[in-house]
Amino acid sequence: MEYFEKILENALFLLIVINPVSKILIINSLIDEGKQFIKNISVKSSYTGLIILIIFAVGGNFILRNIFRINIYSLQIAGGIILFLFGLNALLKGGFGIDETKDTEEIAMITLASMIAGPGTITATISLSAVYGVISVCISIILAVFINFILMIYSIEIGKLLGKNLLGPLVRLTGFFISSIGMNMAFTGIKEFLK
Repeated sequence: MEYFEKILENALFLLIVINPVSKILIINSLIDEGKQFIKNISVKSSYTGLIILIIFAVGGNFILRNIFRINIYSLQIAGGIILFLFGLNALLKGGFGIDETKDTEEIAMITLASMIAGPGTITATISLSAVYGVISVCISIILAVFINFILMIYSIEIGKLLGKNLLGPLVRLTGFFISSIGMNMAFTGIKEFLK
């Protein structure tokens, strides 16, 4: 039972780092492209993000240490700082600092995929794999990306339901949580470095 609780806990943590609210905002800015367009970019970006995260869950330590010669604590510090700044931007400006006016499917898909499997999520994935094991974390990744995918598919409906008055504060609140996760990740990396 504790094993499944950890999977769910890690899935929720990854979901916060993936940050579905930012995807809802971006997809709502693409409403004129139509439902099929939104479905296509949601499927492609989720699939791409999932593959990238699973690759890093399985071989992240090997890739970092043997190919790039980077220690995990360095990635935790850098990823934590990036996450902190990303969240701080959302907290202060009410947005995620991304050009939301892209009009082609490929650019929108790449933008969304890089937000699913960004530096913070990759760092979290590698760190969680080292602590909880690859299989457990891969299941957590699949759950988190799937929930994010469902929210992306229904972004227009969610945007209408929340309205602009509620979506703005939600972005700022999400930014606060992301900044906090980033700081925690950076401090964990600094602690590991000092050991």
